[in-house]
Order: sequence, then C-alpha cells, then structure tokens
Amino acid sequence: MKSKRIYGVARACRQAGFTLVELLIVIALIAILSVAVLATINPIEQTNKARDAKFKNDAAEVLGAYERYYASQTAYPWNVTGSGWTANLRYAVGSSSAYFGVLDIGGTAGGVLITTSELKSSFAGKEPFLSTATMNDRMFAYNNGRDSNYVCFFPKATANTSNLVARQLKCLTGPIGSGAVLSNIGTNGCNTMPPGVAPGVSATGIGNTANMLCVPEGDIQ
Repeated sequence: MKSKRIYGVARACRQAGFTLVELLIVIALIAILSVAVLATINPIEQTNKARDAKFKNDAAEVLGAYERYYASQTAYPWNVTGSGWTANLRYAVGSSSAYFGVLDIGGTAGGVLITTSELKSSFAGKEPFLSTATMNDRMFAYNNGRDSNYVCFFPKATANTSNLVARQLKCLTGPIGSGAVLSNIGTNGCNTMPPGVAPGVSATGIGNTANMLCVPEGDIQ
C-alpha cells in the first residue's frame, strides 16, 4: 500500500512538470517580449532625447545671456568690426566662433558672455564649444536683422525630427555671417526633411532642409 502511494505521488509530480517543448515555448515567448520591450524603450533614442533636451536648455541659457548682455552693452557679441555683421541684415554665427560669445578668438573659455559673467566659464566645456565638436553638434545664433534672436541646434532623436514635429523645424540658408536666413517650412525654399534622412549637416551644408530646432519656438519673424 505504501509503495503504491509513493508511486502515485511521483506520477503526479511528473504530470505537473513542463515538457521540453513547453519550456522551449516559454523561453521563446520571453525572448520575444524582451525584444519588444527593448524596441519600446530604445536606449539609443532615449539617449538622443536626453541630449536634445540638454541642447535645448543650453540654447535657452545662451539666449538669455544675449539679452542680458545687450541690456548692459547695447550690442550683441557679433556687433563688432571683423565679424561680418551688417546692421539691419540677418546674421548667423556658429558656436565655435568668438562672435557667438562663449569662446574667445583662441578657442578657450574667454568669450564676452563669460568675461561679463553672463555665463559661467564652465559653460565653454559643453559639447557645442569643444574643439572636437562636429558641425552637427554645434549651435548657431541668429538675428533677424531687427530685434529677434534665435539659438538653434541639430536634434538627434527621431521623436524630434519626425513629420509629427516637422512644423517646429527650421532651415538655415545662405552663408554663415551677414545675409544668412533662418526660415519656416514653406518659406524661402525651406522644405521638410525627406524620409530616412538623418538630421544635421556636412562641413559644407546648411541648406534648405528643415533640420534645426530653435529657441524660442514658433515661427521665425
């Protein structure tokens, strides 16, 4: 009687377990769910979103520094001889230039925004101001020739370059310096970014593709 009871317990245990096929199915389902979760989280996209948010905050900080500098100096960092700036004409300058206001002519942290304490010297250690920064990682300041300034950058996150946010993207055309034009999509030949094209520029190319985010947001005046 005792042996029959033990046999019955062992048989019940075997029946309650998983077969090899069932285990393989469970493992396959876990793998599929893991891939789906990673695709949803997309660590690269999240990293790019964080980078874009940081650039946007830094752009806003630079823009505020320009206004404070103007209040005390009645001029912007580019309103000097040799910059190529011409009064009442649109003007653009990149963050690697001393006329942007963060770096000095030697490329170190000594621009007028820093020497006047509008920005801390540590600001020059941010990515757009490093000597190793590519064109895609720089910022660009733009004045509309009147009373409006913008600070722009090239976003990397897909969420910031998709057609869903296309109306926020801008084109910067013409030569950097006096005569550059920052445009809304549909004006001055500014077009939406073609599908599958990465944002940013080459060493030669800021053109009529809307691939820049600017602070402040909204239409360029």
